[in-house]
Amino acid sequence: MVAGDVEVKPRFTAALRHRDLRLLVVAFIIDGGASWAYNVILIAYVFERTHSAGWVTALVTVRWMVGVLCGGYAGVLADRYDRRVVLAASAWIAAVVTVGIAAIVWIDAPLWLLLVGAAMLTAVCTPMRPASGALIPEVVPESDLIAANALFALLEGVIVVIGPGIGGLMLLIGAPVYGVLISAASFVAAGLLYHRLRVRSQGSAEAGGGAFAQWLSGVRTIAGHHKALVLTVFLILDSAAANSANVLMPALAQHLGGDETGYALLLAANALGSVIVAGIAQRLAASKRLAVLITAAIFIQCVPLWLSVFAGSVVGALGLQVISGVGMVIVDVIAFSTLQRDLPRDVLGRVLGTLDVLILASAVLASVLASVLFAQFGLGWALGIIGLGFPILGLLGLPVLIRLDADVAQRAARLEPVTRILDQLDLFAGAPRSLIEHLAESAEERRVPADAVLIRQGDPSDALWVLEEGVLAVSAVRGDGAVVEIPDVEAPGYVGELGLLDRTVRSATVIAKSECRVLRIPGDEFAAALEASTPSPSMLGRAGVRMSRTSPALPPAEPAPDPAQ
Repeated sequence: MVAGDVEVKPRFTAALRHRDLRLLVVAFIIDGGASWAYNVILIAYVFERTHSAGWVTALVTVRWMVGVLCGGYAGVLADRYDRRVVLAASAWIAAVVTVGIAAIVWIDAPLWLLLVGAAMLTAVCTPMRPASGALIPEVVPESDLIAANALFALLEGVIVVIGPGIGGLMLLIGAPVYGVLISAASFVAAGLLYHRLRVRSQGSAEAGGGAFAQWLSGVRTIAGHHKALVLTVFLILDSAAANSANVLMPALAQHLGGDETGYALLLAANALGSVIVAGIAQRLAASKRLAVLITAAIFIQCVPLWLSVFAGSVVGALGLQVISGVGMVIVDVIAFSTLQRDLPRDVLGRVLGTLDVLILASAVLASVLASVLFAQFGLGWALGIIGLGFPILGLLGLPVLIRLDADVAQRAARLEPVTRILDQLDLFAGAPRSLIEHLAESAEERRVPADAVLIRQGDPSDALWVLEEGVLAVSAVRGDGAVVEIPDVEAPGYVGELGLLDRTVRSATVIAKSECRVLRIPGDEFAAALEASTPSPSMLGRAGVRMSRTSPALPPAEPAPDPAQ
C-alpha cells in the first residue's frame, strides 16, 4: 500500500485521542524505564560480585538466547489468546519472577540461579512485544498508525537515555535489591494498565493446535508477501547496524579522546536523533516513493557511523550520531507500520514474533561480527564495513520495493472509484487499507431498476450491497406480525450486513425506490475480511440498532429474483 493513500495527521495528539493507546503508552513508559534500570542494576550487581566480564556476558547472552528460542512461540501466544490478556498475564507473571530475582540478590545466592531467573524473566516477557505490536492497529485507525508507532519510537529513545540513569541513581541511594523490587512493582502497574484495555483482539491460532505449525503460518505469511519480506530484511539490517555500532561505541569514544562520559554522550546523541525525527515520521511516510525513502534511511543511519571515525572529537561526532538516529527511526517506524497495515491481523502476532526472533538473532551476530572486525582490522575498517556494507545490502532490495510500489499504486488507482465509496461508509471506519482494497477488488457493480426487490426477508444472506446512487426502501415483519418501516437508505449507504455479521437469514426486505447503482460484495469475501480484521465499533453499533428495529420472525419465503439480471 502506498502510504500517501491515507490522510496524514502529523501530530501525536491525533493518535493519543484513543484511550487504549494512552494506556499502552503509559504501560510502555513504566515498564520500559524500569526494565532499563533493572538491566543496569543487575549488570552492576553481577560485576561487583565477580569482577568478571565473563559473568556479565553470560547474563546478557542467556537473555538473548532465550529471546531467540521463545520468540516464535511468543508470537503464537499473541495470536492464540486475547492479546490484552497475554499482555496483562505476562506482566504479572514477570512481577512474580522479578520478586524471585530480588530474593536471589538479597541473599547473594549462587549466580547460576540469577542466570536461571534472568532466563525465566525473558521467556515470560517475550510475548509482550508481538502482542502489543498486533494490538496497536486495533486501537488506532490506519490514519493514526504511523503517528502511534512514531510516538513509541520517540519514547523508546527517551527511555534509552533516561532508563540507565534511573538505574544508576537507584544504585547510589540504596541496595540493588530495592531497584529489582521497584522493577517488579512496575510490572504489576503495567499489568493493571493492560487489564484496563477495552479492545478485544485475537488471532487465528486456535488453542490446542500445533504451536510449530501455527508459527510456520506466520513465517509463510512473511515469505509469501514480497514487500513484507523485503521490509523484514531492512528491519534486520537496521537492528544489525545499531547493535554492531553499540559494541564499537566505547572504542569510538576512546578514539575521539573521550571517556565513559563521551561514550554516554554518543549514545544519547543517537537516541536524540530518534526523538527529533519521530515527530515528522508521519509526513515522511506520506511519500509515495517509499522504496527510495527507506533505502535512503539505511544510508542515513549507517554512513555517519563510519564518518564519526574522522570527526576528531566526541563533540564533532555528536551531530553524526544524531543523523544516524534519524535514519534508524525512519526505517523502524515506516517498515513496522507498513507490516502492521498490509499483513492479515489474524496472523500478525506470529509475524511480529518471527520478526523479533530474526532481529534478535541478527543483533547477536552483528555484535559478534563487530567484535571480530575490530579485533582483526581496527576501528576504522570495522565501522567502514558496517557503515557501507549494510546499506549496500539494502540496495539489493530497492528494485523489488520500487516494482512493488508501482504495482500497488496502479492497483490503488484502478480500485479508487470503489474504495472512495467504501471509505465514506461508517461500516468500514478504521478498517485497514488492505481490507478496503480487497473488498473493492471483489465488488461487482450492478444496475437495479425501480421497484425491484434487492433483498427479501428470510432469504439466505449471501452478499453485502453498497448503494452508490439512488434510494432503497427497507421494511421488516416482526415476530408479532407487525410491519416495521425502517428509514430509507440513501447513497452512499449499505444493506445486508446484519445477516452476514450474525450468519443468519435476511432480517428485512429491501426494494429500490428509484433506479439504483449498487456494488455487490460476496458474503464469503466480507466474512473473510471480518476474520482478518476486528469489526469497527461503528459497524457493530449500527448493526445493533438495525437488529433492534427488526427482530423479525423469519418464515420461509420464495427466493427473490436477481434484480440485476
